[in-house]
Amino acid sequence: MQIHFEPDPSLGPDDLNIIVTAATKNDRVTSLLNYLKKFNQQSSFFIPIKTEDRILTIKQADLIKVEITKSILSFYTKNAVIQTNGRLYQILTRLNENFVQVSKHGIININHLVSLEAGFTGNMIAKLNFNQRADVSRKYLPELERRLGL
Repeated sequence: MQIHFEPDPSLGPDDLNIIVTAATKNDRVTSLLNYLKKFNQQSSFFIPIKTEDRILTIKQADLIKVEITKSILSFYTKNAVIQTNGRLYQILTRLNENFVQVSKHGIININHLVSLEAGFTGNMIAKLNFNQRADVSRKYLPELERRLGL
């Protein structure tokens, strides 16, 4: 990867013009474009979660994993499991770059990843801090490996 800076006096002091050039639009290019989109959004250290009777906030650093069963989202932290209604893809867009989708029903915080082990069905099992586990499907494994630098 080559990175270049070219000054453009026609742009305002806070304006950026980013062009990504590659032979084809592959997974690496798509990941970079998604990262740049998230960079432009204001990242919050907290995730607000609306439950039946109140709104809770969780620090992103404390969030270990998020799973969905039907339409129930479960947020796992060291001390609690908080449940609400929602969609997994909507939560993924609000999380920072430390989170990666590992299956169609799960997201993990890679800062809490302890190890990856082979499962019985050919999938991988992510062992996380505080005795948490998450299934990693083969479809999402290449992105997880890339995020880990493998």
